[in-house]
Amino acid sequence: MKVLAVDYGRKRIGLALGDTSLGLAIPIDSIKNSGEGALKDILKRVEEYKASLVLIGLPLTPSGKEGERAREVRAFFEGLRSIIPEDVEMILWDERYTTEEAYRMMEGVGWKRKKDLKDSLSAYAILLEYLESL
Repeated sequence: MKVLAVDYGRKRIGLALGDTSLGLAIPIDSIKNSGEGALKDILKRVEEYKASLVLIGLPLTPSGKEGERAREVRAFFEGLRSIIPEDVEMILWDERYTTEEAYRMMEGVGWKRKKDLKDSLSAYAILLEYLESL
């Protein structure tokens, strides 16, 4: 099954693509968070990659509770759910520490390049955790 992982950010949204049958994942891109336009961009990616699952990172606090950012992501999730076809599953996934993991992956990379890669690598880290849980 193909999985599109999404790392929601107020400015940018990171995307990664994976395949559960192959156990593979790759960071693919990040898009500008332009509200409704971003939702449509993600729908295009779901269709383009024929994703059966959209995995959205849910930023919980270190204690596992939901704060303001998690509420934003839930609202984003509901907006996306309203336009994604019903046969595409959607899951919220605990994304604690995935941004830190993305930075670890970029050790030795310059700051400008890190800024460009951070969002898609965060989505990639979310996707890797999900694939490892299967």
